[in-house]
Amino acid sequence: MAFENLEPREVFHFFEEICNIPHGSGNLQQISDYLVNFAKERGLEFIQDEKLNVIIKAPGTAGYEDKEPVILQGHMDMVAVKEADSDIDMKKDGLRITTDGEYVWAKGTSLGGDDGIAVAYCLALLDSKDIPHPPMEVVITTDEETGMFGASFIDLSSLKGKKMINIDNEEEGVFITSCAGGARVYSELLVGKAEVDGVRASVKVSGLLGGHSGEMIIKGRGNANHILARALLEAMECSDLHIVDIKGGVADNAIPFEAEAEVMVDSKDFEAFAHSIEATAKDVLGELEVKDPGVKITVNDNGRKNEEGVLSVITEDTRKVLSLICAMPDGVQTMSASVEGLVETSLNLGILKFEGDRVTLEHSVRSSVESSKEHLIRKLCIIARSFGAVVTVSGAYPGWKYREHSVLRDHMVEVYEKLYGKKPQLQAIHAGLECGLLSDKIDDLDCISIGPDMQDIHSTKEKLSVKSTANVWEYLKAVLK
Repeated sequence: MAFENLEPREVFHFFEEICNIPHGSGNLQQISDYLVNFAKERGLEFIQDEKLNVIIKAPGTAGYEDKEPVILQGHMDMVAVKEADSDIDMKKDGLRITTDGEYVWAKGTSLGGDDGIAVAYCLALLDSKDIPHPPMEVVITTDEETGMFGASFIDLSSLKGKKMINIDNEEEGVFITSCAGGARVYSELLVGKAEVDGVRASVKVSGLLGGHSGEMIIKGRGNANHILARALLEAMECSDLHIVDIKGGVADNAIPFEAEAEVMVDSKDFEAFAHSIEATAKDVLGELEVKDPGVKITVNDNGRKNEEGVLSVITEDTRKVLSLICAMPDGVQTMSASVEGLVETSLNLGILKFEGDRVTLEHSVRSSVESSKEHLIRKLCIIARSFGAVVTVSGAYPGWKYREHSVLRDHMVEVYEKLYGKKPQLQAIHAGLECGLLSDKIDDLDCISIGPDMQDIHSTKEKLSVKSTANVWEYLKAVLK
């Protein structure tokens, strides 16, 4: 057991069990069944629906039996990201977790602390025999990271609680009280293909920091998909090239840190092509030297020699594909006028892929202003359709509005002050949380979001603080007591 010596032992025990089960978005049968078996083994009431959401209910402990139930909520899926040279199959293998006693992380992949630690907290509470608490209704949803599809579907009519603690925040001492709404926008462009003679080469964008597209979008980090399209489009000004394959990113809500294209270049143009890529790399590095200084654009970085021959490529539509990507807006669009330092509206081209006869762009759109979100979606549709692409919008979810009067917030602030002698920070965030969707399902739901310190979620650099995990555990127990 990698975490057997970490405290709180009960929390890290369940977190390690979760890490040993593959649970990337869309691959959740095993983790959902694990939660059901957990409930069965302890004689707890549970519901598992067709979307694999799980609700587990536990009675209050002695003296708390007749108290109002409290809802604890998180999601079971993670953004499954791995380094290019990792041999882990994230659909079949557990994570290679490790710790230095200060942090825990996974070797070569994301950790899934978002939101595995919420599930671990809930299981540790449900498993406990001596932690005082009122009746608990634990709600663990599915596919939060790809559109909050589980939360959209789940039936909460069996719940009696009106106060919900969401455990999907990554900063201790910060209580989230409202968040942005969002949607996914898919643009599909049909392309023509033909056999073309030339020199085959690979162009790769790498070294970027990536990160969560809600929390990190304000940092101005580079988007590998946009950088790749720019480099190739600029190279077309001096060389005849065609796309053989193009891909980048792993999730629409993660800023892509790598992207790669295979191209065919006319043999007489290859030197000019290589010089153009090098020039674009220098320009991009100059633009990102403070915000994302590790960016690289390389030709044949895998050491393969240039290969001459004939291949099936995207023909005249290569310029259309690259122009479409470059025409799309990216990153922060508007800052909030009412909350200093808060992003109001943004978008992220998280996934770029070429399959069969179509190139697909997958965007995550966010805004704390519903009309601004809709306008940005409309803008994407106009641009995409002007290039002949078909656009689909899915996974729309509402923002979570700030509640002027909150009994739960007042209680949690009071408990925090008693424990730590200071007030927590109340904050609105640009990232999306399920609180808005779930609030629409329970009348007058009072909710707040908390969590322990995590770094670089949705990336292979993700880390979870051990000390902060313990702090939030003690605080959570105090709130329930």
